[in-house]
Amino acid sequence: MKALLLSMILIGAVSAPAAAEMNSPQASRHVLNLNDVEITALIDDVSIITGYTFILHPDVRRTKVTVMSQSPMSTDDVFQVFLSTLRVHGFAAVPAGRGVYRIVPEQTAIGEAGTGIAGPNSFVTQVLKLNSFSAIEAAQMIKPLVDAQGQVVANARSNTLVIVDYASNMPRLRGLVEGLDASDAAAIETIALRNVPAREMEGILTDLLGNKDDGSSSNFEVAASTTSNAIVVRGDELTVGRAERIAAELDEADPVRDTLRVIRLVNSDGEEIVPILEKIAATMAAQSGPGELEVAGATIAHHIPTNSLVISASPETLLAMERVVEALDRRRAQVLVEAIIVEMSDDTARELGVQFLLSGTEGSDIPFLSTNFSRSAPNLLSLAGAIADPTVFGGSEAFASGAVGSLLGLEGLSLGGTGRSGNTLFGAILTAVESDTNSRVLSKPFNMTLDNGTSELVVGQQIPITTGETLGNNNSNPFRTVQREEVGIKLTVTPRISADDTVRLDIYQEVSSISGAIGTNSTDLITNLRTIETSVLADSGEIIVIGGLIEHTDTIVNSKVPIIGDVPVVGNLFKSEGRDVGRTNLMVFIKPTIVRTREDARAVTSRNYRYIRAEELLRDEKLDSESSIDAFITEVLGDTPPVQ
Repeated sequence: MKALLLSMILIGAVSAPAAAEMNSPQASRHVLNLNDVEITALIDDVSIITGYTFILHPDVRRTKVTVMSQSPMSTDDVFQVFLSTLRVHGFAAVPAGRGVYRIVPEQTAIGEAGTGIAGPNSFVTQVLKLNSFSAIEAAQMIKPLVDAQGQVVANARSNTLVIVDYASNMPRLRGLVEGLDASDAAAIETIALRNVPAREMEGILTDLLGNKDDGSSSNFEVAASTTSNAIVVRGDELTVGRAERIAAELDEADPVRDTLRVIRLVNSDGEEIVPILEKIAATMAAQSGPGELEVAGATIAHHIPTNSLVISASPETLLAMERVVEALDRRRAQVLVEAIIVEMSDDTARELGVQFLLSGTEGSDIPFLSTNFSRSAPNLLSLAGAIADPTVFGGSEAFASGAVGSLLGLEGLSLGGTGRSGNTLFGAILTAVESDTNSRVLSKPFNMTLDNGTSELVVGQQIPITTGETLGNNNSNPFRTVQREEVGIKLTVTPRISADDTVRLDIYQEVSSISGAIGTNSTDLITNLRTIETSVLADSGEIIVIGGLIEHTDTIVNSKVPIIGDVPVVGNLFKSEGRDVGRTNLMVFIKPTIVRTREDARAVTSRNYRYIRAEELLRDEKLDSESSIDAFITEVLGDTPPVQ
């Protein structure tokens, strides 16, 4: 009995380690054989083996998988096979807690990739810092090696790469980036110059050691600093060393002899730069210390025919002046300013009036009675006298002349009659007029000017305005003084371009026209005038409104005989009514366009040229393929039309 008990204890002691080994995660005792089954079946088996909980995306259930193994696997091996199977079918397992994973498409999993240590089939994020090689170029080179769902983002400012990919692919990508960065290890040196301008040295070294015309590249770069008169060179150590030796040899010129420069200006006017250089020379001479040698005064001259500056000064002053001239003599931007003027008006007038006349002639006891209200009606007294008897009241043919004169200015409808009965003269006339005047004015004055320059455009006429008139005795030696006034469209603009391409515009806009004469008996004219003077801010190519007027006027004029004119119905025979209604809508818009390059200037020129050529072709049906303006430019200027 004791021997049996001892044997059982020994057997238990031996079998306990074996059971512990089988329960260990590293025990190789699992075999997977699944052929074209739903992926949920695989997930169930893996969940039972590993004890993990899986949360499935809706798209996961529609997938079928095949997994076959011949040799037993441990629990960790089963889980890695499971992750590889998900990766093959476009899914990934994302940790969602202790022992919990979410099965989602790779597009979703890539946005949740962590930066810690993960299995080979999990998405990870790594940030790689490059010291020499460009991060943008490195991103373009390694992008084909990243998984289809992976991402590579380059940050040019910090020269870093952010890579999101499977952990199994990350060592290869990291090794490739490190190799690119090591192969482009470049030396960077700053070379201070005393005599040669930095821009000049930059051009020399670029021509000698930079990229060649045959397409070969030496990865050599030069940048000039005009403020400190120094250059920064970058490249391999051998090329940088050669650049340092060349710069040192060129900069060893004797500064005492190099005191004269002839600088030909390209974009600036020498007369504007000479005063600036004179102030700089005077300031530098005043700043020389007591222990320094006395600095000779600088001589600056402007050669007008070639627009060149001739400068004689000490080397330090000369170098400072060259930097100033280089900064100022740059191509200035231009601004095309287009103003759009829209004016619409509607004037309506209505007038209705009744006049009558009753008068007794010689020997009659009927008194004189008449009404006259209408401002545009004919003279009823002249009409009645001319029709009844031109010689009434002992007059002459003046009645006929007055009647004809009053009828010449008649507008609308006049209905009435006059007559004579014995010694009684009578007449009545009804006048009615209605007028409606519509006008629409659209204009687009535009001009081109330099930045900070003033441009003025005037399109119009000069009309005479009487300022004085004198008649001598008996109308002898009469004379009249006349002053010419401009009438039309005037646009004056001063643009100023800021660093963010915002344009400040100082604008004066004037639109004037002739309204007509003051009256029938005067030759003096009435002119309409509309002006806008303002300063606005606008972006390049933006249309903004700078001003306008919306006006509505309603004028009613009633003339009537007191008391009688207020009587209903009958009172209409003793009054006249007139009404004037006017509506005016005036808007002015502005559009600035910055023109920096030749291509910009060519584009705006082509746009306006196409418009004027299209207008010509529409107006003249006899033109075939080539307009007359095209032929004129070709024949006279000997150039092709400016049309893109």
